[in-house]
Amino acid sequence: MSKKEKTVAVSVKDIERNGQPVEQIFVGKRLIGEIVADKERFKAILLKGEQAFYVRSQEEGLETILQQYHLHQG
Repeated sequence: MSKKEKTVAVSVKDIERNGQPVEQIFVGKRLIGEIVADKERFKAILLKGEQAFYVRSQEEGLETILQQYHLHQG
């Protein structure tokens, strides 16, 4: 039996924390992660389990957070 595909609303909100820009990643209304500039790289933080991944761009950070979220949700 195959699973029915679901459409998931993903949104990004730009905020400022301690004078530093932060991208918050939401699935629906749930905050799942944040992307913060870290010198010449970015730190993508998956809030569940507080896992941090160092990436080269904000786009790569968004992809990483979404992949890890879907991998570990359940």
